[in-house]
Amino acid sequence: MYTAILEKIEKYNSIVIFGHTNPDGDCYGSQIALRRALKLHYPDKKVYAVGSGVHRFFKMLGKLDVVSEKVIEQSLAIIVDGNDIPRMEDQRIKLALDFIKFDHHIDVGSFTEGPYIVKENATSCCEIILDFLRDNGWEIDQLIAQAILLGVLTDSARFNFVTDYPKVFKDVAFLCEKGASLAPLNYELNQTNEDAAIFKGYVYNHYQKTPHGLIYCKLSKSKLEKYRLSSNTAGSFVNLLSNIRGYPIWAFFCENRDGSIHIEIRSSGPEVQPIALAYGGGGHPYAAGTTIIDPSGEIIEKLINDLDLLAKRWKEEQK
Repeated sequence: MYTAILEKIEKYNSIVIFGHTNPDGDCYGSQIALRRALKLHYPDKKVYAVGSGVHRFFKMLGKLDVVSEKVIEQSLAIIVDGNDIPRMEDQRIKLALDFIKFDHHIDVGSFTEGPYIVKENATSCCEIILDFLRDNGWEIDQLIAQAILLGVLTDSARFNFVTDYPKVFKDVAFLCEKGASLAPLNYELNQTNEDAAIFKGYVYNHYQKTPHGLIYCKLSKSKLEKYRLSSNTAGSFVNLLSNIRGYPIWAFFCENRDGSIHIEIRSSGPEVQPIALAYGGGGHPYAAGTTIIDPSGEIIEKLINDLDLLAKRWKEEQK
């Protein structure tokens, strides 16, 4: 499985690791872990990770790099936690000499630029990075272990969405043996500010419902500015609507500063990924999203209707 990946890595002296738009803990953790592992294994190579990352963990795990176009033009690009080049946050990736990919989203076959490892049943991309490092006998130090644990913890929604619990918990035990710790990660993830706390109250007072089981909240950029939240940060609160009985699908529609709409969709049963894919996004069966441009609001209303019909069909199947 790894032969083509390793050959590419061996071939290039400069490597740049790219993550997806609106990076989360799994994307950032994958970048940090893989950058560190590559530097340890290939001390003579130049290895970078670019993007905005997750700022709240910079003190714990480190910042990402700022590189020039010239560097990218001379480098192998590694995609982590994203299914294809258009989904990458830094679109200068198109300048790279060559490409490989590590991902756990549903493979739609659009990435054809190089070898890849896709494990759709993996809880996180960090899980795939861990398998890659262990299977090839690479060193895993405390920083790598902590970065991988961040990805596992956040992409599983703190172990609520896991396909293989025995493997994941064995992985976590292994990471803890390497020096990782859940406590500081959970502490940071639990931290909030007053604006965010008030924002949660706004969500609970302004969510909307459809007849058949979608519960959602629309958040304008002016409203997000009031609470000093980016659309990405606001989207991370989507699970506030996860435990309201009778609504198997929940979603946030967050307006970006440029007017586009960042959409996060979650489910406790119906598979929402196909709908996200139909609207230009992707993700996992029960956790997906997309970003669309919709000045008239017609596309949003159509998406809401599609999700409502999905909930209806799913409920009928459960009877």
